[in-house]
Amino acid sequence: MCWRLLPFGIIGVLVWSFAQEPLQRGEAYLLRLVNGDLIEGEFLGETVLGDTLPAWRFRTLVGTATIARREIAEILPYKDVYRHQHRIFIQPTAEPIGNHAFIGLAGLFALYAGIGFQDWLSLVGAHTLLPTIPMSQQLWAFNTKFTLLSSPNFLMPGRVSLAIGAQVSSLSREQQLLHLYGAASFVGERSQVSALLFAKVAGEDLLTVRAGSWGSVTFGYPTGAVGIGVGLDVRLPARHDVHLLAELWNSDIRSPSRTGILVGVRLANSAVALDFGLFWFGYPYAVPAANAVWTPL
Repeated sequence: MCWRLLPFGIIGVLVWSFAQEPLQRGEAYLLRLVNGDLIEGEFLGETVLGDTLPAWRFRTLVGTATIARREIAEILPYKDVYRHQHRIFIQPTAEPIGNHAFIGLAGLFALYAGIGFQDWLSLVGAHTLLPTIPMSQQLWAFNTKFTLLSSPNFLMPGRVSLAIGAQVSSLSREQQLLHLYGAASFVGERSQVSALLFAKVAGEDLLTVRAGSWGSVTFGYPTGAVGIGVGLDVRLPARHDVHLLAELWNSDIRSPSRTGILVGVRLANSAVALDFGLFWFGYPYAVPAANAVWTPL
């Protein structure tokens, strides 16, 4: 059963393979100073303070700032400040992971990880770690996404991305599923709207999820079913760390009862994202949902 964890091993090895790129003149950066202040600015070049102290110069909204390197706790290209645009809560978007990698824990029972290659290939693997349940009954999934297009949006500030992908998943040793999907994302200055169209193309029509001594649940999910998803990610004004999230799913457009809704909030910085929300799926009661993701690179 160890082969199921192979994607996590590969991602763990590669996560440290990216090097910090040198600052580029004319590119926008976000700086977090040692005292906690945040500064946005365009990099102008290197300089020296007092003949010996290395420093960087930035063009900001209030003028040119010269900042000693030792006063900077963290510096990131502005485009990399928020590294979670490749997903809403769990729903994939058309945005690539890029030259980043992450590991996460969903609901305290599922480990998942992802890595990006350039701006076109994104790989994500997930595996449940439910106690007392045999490995043969644990759930796993592996998602491959190709971002085909990412270009400026000529109708409003931002960009438009298009992607296609495939996901192989397993409910048990005997039950595997294959989904194909297409996604479109519209990214603005503070918000992102994403649409998803997916189809189940392989797998049994009658599926059973087993949970050891806890019992099992059987449900129908016919091959050929087409589903849709819509996601929204909005950053609060004047805040870099708080986002409101919303997702709507329907696994079979022929059946409105197979619709799920999730609303939540994300606390995020350049490395860590903590998601909290409530999920409704065919029942009047909400189920709490949580995600914790670390993006070291």
